[in-house]
Amino acid sequence: MRARSEEKKGKLEKPANHYKSPDDIVKDKDLSPAEKRQALNTWEQDARQMLTASNEGMEGEQEGLDQRDSHRLGEVVRAKEKIGAKPKPKHSH
Repeated sequence: MRARSEEKKGKLEKPANHYKSPDDIVKDKDLSPAEKRQALNTWEQDARQMLTASNEGMEGEQEGLDQRDSHRLGEVVRAKEKIGAKPKPKHSH
């Protein structure tokens, strides 16, 4: 039972490590609607941070080696729309 709760915690805190795409979160029958929103919010926040960092020239060592390994922000936003969640508003600096 503990392993299952640890796996779920990982899905919510680091969804990109557990899912191939944000749409897979939408399809995960083990997550409640609130947990799906939480996982997608986490993925969205990570994607926005990665996008901001790359725009500021702070790419990671592996970034850009695989075209599929992008921030996927658009996919996250579309997945959130499927479950009726809205993207987080962009904060100005």
